[in-house]
Amino acid sequence: MEQNVFLVKWHGPFTPEELEKWEKSQKFKYSIYLLHGMLKHVKTKESYYCGISTRSVHKRLCDKDHHINEIRERLNSIYAGCISNVKKPSTNTIRLVEKIITAYLADSVGRNRMLNLTNFNYPKQNMYIVNEWWKKDNEYLWQRQPKNSPSHILPDVLTYHYWDSDDIEMYECKKLKKVSEYR
Repeated sequence: MEQNVFLVKWHGPFTPEELEKWEKSQKFKYSIYLLHGMLKHVKTKESYYCGISTRSVHKRLCDKDHHINEIRERLNSIYAGCISNVKKPSTNTIRLVEKIITAYLADSVGRNRMLNLTNFNYPKQNMYIVNEWWKKDNEYLWQRQPKNSPSHILPDVLTYHYWDSDDIEMYECKKLKKVSEYR
């Protein structure tokens, strides 16, 4: 079995105030997050950022040098995520997930629309990521998201195969389709 298989459970979208209140109600810290909004001088194109935190996401976003300050006035949303299939993910594991998400976003929306300054290269190992998108109340999976939202841009399933620096393959499934419901 592959060791780099991760289920990322995303919650949102939040405003900074909603995120602070929501995180206080959770039993564990969320370690990865996505932002999207517009820079002051831009009229239509949104910017995106994927980051990690070893403390609560809200506290990380309060840092004076954080990239959220570039879009704070025109911030659209914040999504908080955790790697739910690993009990205590190491910092290296969280960075690996951040790296592939950042690289994928940069390829999808363009590097010029990313607030991240680094991490645009894919890792040199196979990875499998399943993204689940939950509403703030933690009860419902998102069925529809705005087209400019990170939850719409990132695929629900992302498979990345690294053979060597000249030979990589990526597969994605944009949105999983519900085939039936059992209760």
